Amino acid sequence: MRYGFLAAILFATTLFGTTARAEDASMTVERAGTTLRDLTSDPNVVGPVADYLKRSKGVLIIPQLVKAGFVVGGEYGEGVLLARTGAGDWSDPAFYSLAAGSIGFQIGVEAKQVLLVVMTEKGLNSLMSDQVKFGADASIAVGTIGGGVGASSAGSLGADFIAFSKSKGLFGGGALDGAVIQTQPEKNEAFYRTAASPKQILIERRFTSDEAAQLRETLSQF
Repeated sequence: MRYGFLAAILFATTLFGTTARAEDASMTVERAGTTLRDLTSDPNVVGPVADYLKRSKGVLIIPQLVKAGFVVGGEYGEGVLLARTGAGDWSDPAFYSLAAGSIGFQIGVEAKQVLLVVMTEKGLNSLMSDQVKFGADASIAVGTIGGGVGASSAGSLGADFIAFSKSKGLFGGGALDGAVIQTQPEKNEAFYRTAASPKQILIERRFTSDEAAQLRETLSQF
C-alpha cells in the first residue's frame, strides 16, 4: 500500500512537471509571435528587420532578454528558432536559451525583445549543436533600430548573425560577443510530446504543431 502511494505521488509529480513544461513551451511560442509582430510592424523597425529577414536562413526570437548587473552583469533569455525552408516557408520552432556576462560600469535592470537573424548556412548549422558561442563558433553584428534609425551595416557584412532589439534601455547597445546559445531539449520534448532534436525540427521537418501555425504565418511574409 505504501509503495503504491509513493508510486502515485511520483507519477503525479512527473505528470505535473511535464504539463508545466509543455505550458511553458507553448507560452514561449505565443510570446515569440507577439515579439515578431512588434518588431516587424513598428515604422522605425519594419524596414531594416524585414530586409534582413527576407535574406535570412533563419531567425531566433527571444521575447524577453533580461539584463541586470552592478559592475558585473549578465543577461538571459529563452526563445525559439525557425529555419527558412523556401520563399515564405518556415519550419516549426525549436527551443533555445541565450546567456551572456559582462564586466564594467553598469547598474540597473533591462528587459527587451530581441531578434537574432541567421544570415549564413554556417550560422544555421552551428545551431544544430548543443551550444554555440559568439566570437568563437559564429560571428555576430548588432543592427541599430528604433528612433527612426535604420539598421547599421557597419560590421554586418559577412556576419553569421545580425541582432536586433527594439529598445536600448539603461545599458545601451553592445555586441553579444561571448554570449552562449544552448538548445533546450526538455522544451522540445514537452512541446512536441516526444524527443525531437533541432535538426529533426528545423532541417528534416519531422515535427509540426498547430500551436506554431500563427507564428509561421507571421513569418510567411518574409
